[in-house]
Amino acid sequence: MSAIRPFTASDIPSTAALHRDVFKTSAQGTAADAYHAYFTRVFLESPSADPALPSLVYEEEDGSIAGFLGVVPRRMTMNGRPIVAAVSSQFIVAPTTRAGLVALRLASAFFNGPQDLSISDEANDTSRRIWEGLGGTTALWHSLYWTRALRPARFAVSMFQQRSGLARLARAAAPFAPLADAIAARTPYGAPAATDDGGGSETLTGGTMLASLPRCARGGLRVDYDERTLAWLLALARQRKRTGALRATVVRHRDRVAGWYLYHLEADRTATVLQIAAEPGRTGHVLDHLFSQAFTDGAIAVSGRVDARDVQALTDRYCVLHRRGPWVLVNARQPELLRPFETGDASFTPFDGEWCLGF
Repeated sequence: MSAIRPFTASDIPSTAALHRDVFKTSAQGTAADAYHAYFTRVFLESPSADPALPSLVYEEEDGSIAGFLGVVPRRMTMNGRPIVAAVSSQFIVAPTTRAGLVALRLASAFFNGPQDLSISDEANDTSRRIWEGLGGTTALWHSLYWTRALRPARFAVSMFQQRSGLARLARAAAPFAPLADAIAARTPYGAPAATDDGGGSETLTGGTMLASLPRCARGGLRVDYDERTLAWLLALARQRKRTGALRATVVRHRDRVAGWYLYHLEADRTATVLQIAAEPGRTGHVLDHLFSQAFTDGAIAVSGRVDARDVQALTDRYCVLHRRGPWVLVNARQPELLRPFETGDASFTPFDGEWCLGF
């Protein structure tokens, strides 16, 4: 009979083929080796790997793999009390007539694991319906996003290019966008002012993050990192995509760390923010540095997930809040673990979740 069981190394070829079929990834000659390295590194050999929280496969009667749900444990604390969270990633189901049943059974098996808290933070509408149907919750605060246009005209052209009905307008407007941005740069809505208070900046490392977390960490519910896990995540973030580049920067104020930021500059020149951290009262300073650096890197816009505590600092800097992006889904047997997500007191960024775990 078909069954759900732990994912093993011998499942990688079948799971890779399923991933390739569903997501239409490139069939390059090196794809098999890349898939093997990816599934091994992320789902079998992560620093937080736990035999009690394995990734899951749905195996049909004939031995074929019809579904996969990646699971990566995360140590977290709730007001100082340690808890075990599990982050789901790469929820893949073969597109057959039984796809709904396979997805439902995999998600149910994940919910029934030993973790205190289950999280999926790159969920689509289908995953949200399955999750909520099983009793899970959508974290609405964490499903909001913000965007700051740095080169407004070129950003508008980029947005138009993504809409078939406006593509012709985008092509016509593109030659004039640099001039329009040059004019906009003279207004508060254009180029951000450079920040220079003598503090300087440097490349972010796991050691610096760990040493600064006691001052910069926020929220009653947050991830409890160790240096090995941070180094592993930073390495995954740097090799996550073949295009673009990761910027991981420590921001100093005089002689101490004021905070840091991580963003990935995408191929379309949009900077996707993975994490912002700041000591109390320094969020605006870190944001100013981020926007200035992203502008220098050639970004046309910066976008990230909303943290309720940053709303004023973001809107003061002409950021627009919107609901355009993946859903953040949570589930827990203890209601008190869900309240921080309802009130905005949970600190859980894309860097903490699925972004670094992607192929």
